[in-house]
Amino acid sequence: MTPWTAKPKLAFVVKYYRPMPRLSGILRFVIELVEALEKDYEIRVFTCRYSPGVPDYEKCLNHEIVRLPAPFPFRAGQAVREWRPDLTVFGSGFWRPWYLLPYWVLFRLGLLSAGGSVVLAQFTTMTGRLFGLLRLLLPRPAAVIALTEPLRGQWEKILPGRAAFIPAGMAVPPAEKKFPVPEIPPSAFRIGFFGHLQPHKGPDILLKIFKELNLPESDLLINGVGEMEEELRRGARGWGNITIQGYVPVIDPWLHSCRLLVFPYRSSVSVLGYSRAALDGLAAGIPLVVTPSPALAPLVREGVNGYVCRDEDEIKEKIRTIAGDPALRKKLAEGARRSAEEFEITRIAGLWSEVLGNGEWGMEIGER
Repeated sequence: MTPWTAKPKLAFVVKYYRPMPRLSGILRFVIELVEALEKDYEIRVFTCRYSPGVPDYEKCLNHEIVRLPAPFPFRAGQAVREWRPDLTVFGSGFWRPWYLLPYWVLFRLGLLSAGGSVVLAQFTTMTGRLFGLLRLLLPRPAAVIALTEPLRGQWEKILPGRAAFIPAGMAVPPAEKKFPVPEIPPSAFRIGFFGHLQPHKGPDILLKIFKELNLPESDLLINGVGEMEEELRRGARGWGNITIQGYVPVIDPWLHSCRLLVFPYRSSVSVLGYSRAALDGLAAGIPLVVTPSPALAPLVREGVNGYVCRDEDEIKEKIRTIAGDPALRKKLAEGARRSAEEFEITRIAGLWSEVLGNGEWGMEIGER
């Protein structure tokens, strides 16, 4: 493969990009990743024009944003073909294989044979049901970047030797950075939950446990939107130390007001590889109490930055122990901050560049 003498052109195809009315964990990761990749690539993001109020084209920092009408995957393929990049990343947030398959087909119909090597980035954990459908992805991706090791294993069966695991990452704020006190000041021991209020993420489990514990000088903050919001609000009635907050555009002050984050996930399907809220917690130096979900458990070093719990009773016991032991809280907080360094976004972007810069992908595609 001929070495690049200038920055290679990288097309980044993702349905949603900035600005958006509400930033999901996946979108926050994608934005920070693109910004971190700018030093290695000339990047153009191809995304959906979700509102007539946003421009078709925009320059953002050192990359470009092109917004396209429906049908988005086909239009994206056409637009990438016209730009003629050296590499293309096709981002997928689909957790159902039967949704990803037609999306990919439409994109490749628009792209035809242009776009350089096309790498599929699977941002979310997928269901194993009908995963074999993805053998029908044609032309096949040059490689797949999966955000958890189990997900890489799923893809390895379809693309032997071409599936790479790279975890999600985040920008880690300086340890000395101070954040303002949020509108609702914390108690001595604030427990937090951040994320979509969906059954598979278990915010109802945490609400139940908190009420049963009834710890002194503590409060519970549940931040997010979703189908369980009203149910949670009803469950919190009469409790002055429980806040069901809903969505706020800037969560940093709220996150940093917590002394413990609890994520009692029932399932990790549809979650960004590793939970963005959990990653943000580590970066803020906040210990984690989690369930054995693939989106959470790999982040936790037992007794160093938190605990992985098998059931509700164990979650309750760990919360009680941490609440009553300031020295343990300090130790876990220091461990959380140290463990976040592994997921710093510039390091993660470097791993992406290694995969994207692997000339073997392009050679193998060209030889077919």
